[in-house]
Amino acid sequence: MAFSRRFFLVGAGSLVTSRFVSEAKTFIADTKSPFLVAPANAEKELYVEWIEGVARLHLGKPTVELPPPPLWIDHLKSRGYKLDTAAEIDALCHTNEFYGMDLFNPLDGIGWEDQWEHTDSPEAKAYAFLQDPKIFPKLRGFEREGSIVFESFPNPMSSAHWVEVHDHLSLSLLQARLNELDLGVAVKIMD
Repeated sequence: MAFSRRFFLVGAGSLVTSRFVSEAKTFIADTKSPFLVAPANAEKELYVEWIEGVARLHLGKPTVELPPPPLWIDHLKSRGYKLDTAAEIDALCHTNEFYGMDLFNPLDGIGWEDQWEHTDSPEAKAYAFLQDPKIFPKLRGFEREGSIVFESFPNPMSSAHWVEVHDHLSLSLLQARLNELDLGVAVKIMD
């Protein structure tokens, strides 16, 4: 299992300042919960699910059950393939050794489960979203506070990866950083 850690840089932007960190720590001490100021223009939600004392992040509501596998044609379209005309379908089939009728069959169960864990689950989407280098720039000379952990579990039995946060301050700093970048993402704690 591989993991990497990213830190919040204090003073690199306009919101995550020493003063904000101090105010967030005071709020957390008083309320025992993170200081989360949702953006006015929230278009997405980053859900926090506490699992054994660790906050696991999900972009969108967490799901318990694996959805049914999509048809190959729908899956490929969701990956950017243009398959709206017979010529586009013929070109794909020719270059990828597909039979046209195979495109209208569902993905196989194990392949779909692997795809879901790696790319399509809310945990995987949070992992991909938070990998954006503008969220955690690599600048030197700034004080670091809080952190989030990127976990990857690539092995023959699982392609799952996820993001964990270990404390309320880090969740507070994450929401402040997302607001600072005006990404329209609200961090929400699940009940």
